[in-house]
Amino acid sequence: MASQSFPFARRGVSAVAISGFAAVAVAVAVAGAVASGAAAEERPGRYTMTPTDGGFVRLDTESGTVSLCAKKDGGWACELMPDSQTALRKEIDALKAENKALKDDVKSMEEVLGLPGKPGEARPGQPPSAEGDGRPGGARGKLELPTEQDVDKAFDYFEKMMKKLRERMKRLEDGEKPGQRL
Repeated sequence: MASQSFPFARRGVSAVAISGFAAVAVAVAVAGAVASGAAAEERPGRYTMTPTDGGFVRLDTESGTVSLCAKKDGGWACELMPDSQTALRKEIDALKAENKALKDDVKSMEEVLGLPGKPGEARPGQPPSAEGDGRPGGARGKLELPTEQDVDKAFDYFEKMMKKLRERMKRLEDGEKPGQRL
């Protein structure tokens, strides 16, 4: 009789195993139905409405836009509210573009003047200094004092210049006659 009511009994599968399998299948089906119902309840609609004076504010949860909806001419109309984040993003993008343009201008001016763009870069035709900033005479901001020979050369040049100036002044005084205009 057991073989007539349970066809699996002939294959060695017991009624307890079949009922356990059925219980597990029912539990999985119920859990799936509950989970899908809970997920449907948790997911809100695309728009979220918040009441305000004279209408309501509508938030689009997909795009993030905010609109102010009010009754106009016998119907409801929604107008986009100004988005400060969008305005700030546009300003930031404009400032980034301006900054890039200014950096490009500085780079082109450095190339024209033959200045190194970054520390460690040498000018064309100039070896980099020992500190590696690319400027002759040392690191940026460091002042090297002139040697004795440099000071002597400067004084010699100045003396020659003063001597020539005195000679020209003397020639000018000697060549000038009273009443004669220069």
